[in-house]
Amino acid sequence: MTEALIFALICVVLFVAERARRDLARQHRERLVAILITSLSPAAARSEPRDLLAWRGAADTARRLFPDAVGAIERRTGEAFPFPHAVVDDAHARWTAEWLAWERRHDADFKQRANALETDLRAAGDTPAGVRARLSALDDEKLQAYQERYEEYVRIGNGLAALRERASEGERAS
Repeated sequence: MTEALIFALICVVLFVAERARRDLARQHRERLVAILITSLSPAAARSEPRDLLAWRGAADTARRLFPDAVGAIERRTGEAFPFPHAVVDDAHARWTAEWLAWERRHDADFKQRANALETDLRAAGDTPAGVRARLSALDDEKLQAYQERYEEYVRIGNGLAALRERASEGERAS
């Protein structure tokens, strides 16, 4: 009889311990999900192109370290975490609009500068060859600035395209 009581007591202790372990594991998962949402979601909420790409490393690390938690978030929301498709599309549209606006301003600025330079040089009596040389230098400056900005535009655009593809994959998987 004593052995049966000890066996029953051991079973009850094991049962209680297993329930406590499961409860602690559930609480841990819930805290992890809350931490991921509160730490990565603000970057997505702003949907600034450079910010999204800056946070991409942290998001990728979170995916690798906590695939179950990220998967749980994506299943619950039906969207890729932390950058849903709509957020990435919005950032890409904003980035393209910023590029087009910059390109127009850049072109107008250099046209204005070239006209002013040409007027000043001719008024100062500079030779046509001197005017051409100074205008050529201004054109080189314009091209260099355009090239630098275009490289950034392409780099950010490619990064956003990669995020968009990942968001599409995440939404298909959920």
